[in-house]
Formats: sequence, C-alpha cells, structure tokens
Amino acid sequence: MTKTERTMKKRMLTITVMVLMVVMTGNAQVGAYDRAIPLPTMDLYDTQTMNMALAHAQMAARVEAQRKELFSIYANKAVEAYNNNQWVVAINCVNNALETTYYNADVYYIRGVAYEKLGYYRNAKRDYKKAKKYGNDYAEDALESLKIKMKKK
Repeated sequence: MTKTERTMKKRMLTITVMVLMVVMTGNAQVGAYDRAIPLPTMDLYDTQTMNMALAHAQMAARVEAQRKELFSIYANKAVEAYNNNQWVVAINCVNNALETTYYNADVYYIRGVAYEKLGYYRNAKRDYKKAKKYGNDYAEDALESLKIKMKKK
C-alpha cells in the first residue's frame, strides 16, 4: 500500500468515526468555538407529529379533490359550449380547466376545434398535436385536415 493510499484510508476512517460520533451523540461540533448544535430528532410514536402529518395529508387530498372537481366542471362546460358551437366560450372553459393542472386529450381536441373554427390555425395545430399525444382518437384526422387547410391559404 502506498503512502497516498494509507493517508486516504486514514482520512476516510477519521470521517467515518466523526460521523458515527455525531449520529450517536445527537450533536455536531461546529465552527472555531466548538459550539454544539442539537440535531433534530423525531419520535416515531409522537402522536402530535403523526396527527399533524395526517392533517396535512388530508388537507392535500381535499385540495386535490377540489382541483379535480373544478377540472371536471370546466371540461363539461367546454363540451357543452362545443356542442352549441360557442367557440370562444369553449376556449375559455378549456383554459380554465387546464389551469387546474389536470388535462386530458379531449379538452385539447375541443380547444383545437374551437381555434380552427375561429381561424386560429396555429393554435389549433398545437392543440391537435397535444390531443394526439395524449390519445384522442380524432386528433390525427383533424390535424391532417388542418394541414391541408393551411396549405390552401
């Protein structure tokens, strides 16, 4: 073993021992003044901590359910507007639905159709591509049809 290897081995052993000391004592020596800083510990059976974690998880689940419900409401309104040829309303409803950070292929397809009907072909093309990517069955045909329309202009 070379001198460099022995030095590295000693350093690694020293670091390992220091880490073990910190873990075992729950304190770390820091700075030039050797002040001890207590390390945070968590009692796994601490009911207050567990109750706080449970409350946080429940709140996160409620927020997630509300976002999903809001998406569903806006997506349904977008479908209704689409069926009534209300293109601007459909676009606004899809935009609101997507702000919930949920999405599905159908809302992109609906917005694509609305953009196409209003003459915003680039936006329609973008949405058709997203709808196709996420699995809408009609998006590929709509995209091909739109490309033909765009070439004529």
